[in-house]
Amino acid sequence: MHDTINRSVSNNHFIFDKRVGLGSIAAVSLTRSFSSIRSLANNPESLALEHINSGKPTTSTVINKILLNQNLSVTESKLEELLKVKGVELDLPISTPEYKTLLDELAGKSKYKGFSGVYIFIHKSTGHKYVGSSNLLRRRMDYYFNPLRSAPLRSAPQASERASERASERASERARDFPLAGKFLPLLHKDRLKAFKLIIFKLDSNKFSNQDALILEQYYLLNKEFNLNTLRIVNAGSSKGDAVYVYDLTCSTLYYHAKSKIELKRVLKIHTETSKKFVDSKIPYLNKFLLLSYPIPTALTSNISVEELLGIMQKERQDMYTLGTRRSISVELEIKEGNIFVDSNTFGEGHALNFDSLTSCIEYLRGLGLTIKRDTLTKYIKNEKVFHNFLCKYSDKTLPDNFEEVGLIIDEYKKLKIDTDSIEVNRKNKPILVKGENFEKEFESIMDTVKYFDTLNIKLDRKTLNIRLKDGKIYKDYYFSYK
Repeated sequence: MHDTINRSVSNNHFIFDKRVGLGSIAAVSLTRSFSSIRSLANNPESLALEHINSGKPTTSTVINKILLNQNLSVTESKLEELLKVKGVELDLPISTPEYKTLLDELAGKSKYKGFSGVYIFIHKSTGHKYVGSSNLLRRRMDYYFNPLRSAPLRSAPQASERASERASERASERARDFPLAGKFLPLLHKDRLKAFKLIIFKLDSNKFSNQDALILEQYYLLNKEFNLNTLRIVNAGSSKGDAVYVYDLTCSTLYYHAKSKIELKRVLKIHTETSKKFVDSKIPYLNKFLLLSYPIPTALTSNISVEELLGIMQKERQDMYTLGTRRSISVELEIKEGNIFVDSNTFGEGHALNFDSLTSCIEYLRGLGLTIKRDTLTKYIKNEKVFHNFLCKYSDKTLPDNFEEVGLIIDEYKKLKIDTDSIEVNRKNKPILVKGENFEKEFESIMDTVKYFDTLNIKLDRKTLNIRLKDGKIYKDYYFSYK
């Protein structure tokens, strides 16, 4: 049913019980134009690429040197223990009851609690690899699996056919909105799960910590065969709240870290509404800076003072005011398949309509009978979401030269931020336990609970359920509590 795998410490190959032909794949170099503000000698990414290209074995010393700024370290004995962990290979998609049970054993049944470990996707036809880690493997697997499912979502027992259709429509909608960041996700979206095999290394919580999963992931990232990974350094943490990081256009230099958008406004005079437009949008602020909501651990900290940075920004603002270009950002509307608002004979699928600003774009859409607010359109652009078969995006001419590579790196970190495992679960999707006479059942959310009781012809709305969750009183012979 599956194959058990271990690895050699030389970091050159896997040892499979069933041999998998994985030829050496040339490492994809991440050439960047760095600022001259700081030396590149101790840049983690440069160290990682240098080691990958050297072909030398990966040791604990190498890993500790590369992860020095991440406050992560490993002993040689611990690394050897990690490399003894056996991986289990599964063919995708997971469709048989046997494989579903195996996935539950490896990743856990719940996305709110479960197992930590490392996973590897291998493209069957090319042998290209992608590695990642998580302290909640089930949640991470759901991230990859759910948006690509073509079958309707499983509905509650005795649910109506119409409810199943609505669930199927929601699944299709998520598939259209799936963020295709980096190199791996677009390939997964294009070739589907059937083109990959999956290997999961489940870590025993009695022997290993969550940070050990990051160490094992970093070990594989230093192997040139994992060329579907845009980043070669693990991300040991995620940003919280409204923190904003100000980088240069190559994301190699960090100019300022604001703990909030209010601080960004107070110190660098960047209005909160302006922050909403530029943060994580990959559009240069004042043509010189990128604003991100998460840290890039490979970046070096600039040694210029805050006063000097503010002076540079103020000068750019004045120059743009003089030219009258400060508020104008060129955008384009890409016509998607099935668009009924344009003449298909004149504008075919994939054709783009260009506008010199968001305002002119909104006015054009209004002329077609489509109304959308400026803030909403900005969110659609950030999330690459389609609006009535129009994909609105910032024009390529607004981006700096050679931006594609930096964009991939930003997309990869953006995906990690979206997929972070350490977020606090809010009560809207916290598991709910329902008990009654000879009855006990767990539900993933309030909505799932309400839908289930609807199939039992028991009227239970969200308001009533919330009240019973708070006071713990019985309702229709059932007790409700958070798991």
